[in-house]
Amino acid sequence: MAQRLRFRKILPLAQTAIAVSFGGWGLCLRTSVLNQPFFGSTLWNSTARFHVWPWPYKFAVIQNAPAFFVGLLFSWPIESLKPGLPEWVSLLPSLFLIPLLWYLIGAWLDRRCISRSGQENPAYWPWVLLCFVTAISLAIALTAGSLFGSYTTFIPLGVLYWLALGIAIAFFGRNQKRILA
Repeated sequence: MAQRLRFRKILPLAQTAIAVSFGGWGLCLRTSVLNQPFFGSTLWNSTARFHVWPWPYKFAVIQNAPAFFVGLLFSWPIESLKPGLPEWVSLLPSLFLIPLLWYLIGAWLDRRCISRSGQENPAYWPWVLLCFVTAISLAIALTAGSLFGSYTTFIPLGVLYWLALGIAIAFFGRNQKRILA
């Protein structure tokens, strides 16, 4: 019998690697832009730091919005105790929560892939759902600022996206139980 792919094992590793890759790339781009000389100083000392958010960073935040926001709650005490730490240090709590988020999503997908009789359903819908989540996150990251005219629009759009995704999954999951019963 062939071993089935377990989403709860694969997703935390894959999504953490994606978040580190895109988030790190975005932070490097942001740092390189903001380290440009500007009237005897750098752009970090201007309002540009509130406006420079490269799309890889936006994608990493939107793709992992629940972990990002819970991680920010843990970052506040760190920044209060040690102000002036690098930006990536304040994002570490979020990075540690990403595997937990995707483990929970993977466990949910694993439960949904097994039928009531205990047999595995060779369904492709989890892959479609994961591709959909990634594609919408990427689309929001690429178009958020140009569509709505704000540099930080990706944050509320990411929250709205995850709320809509959760409501849709709860609604369709409830309707599927009615159909199977």
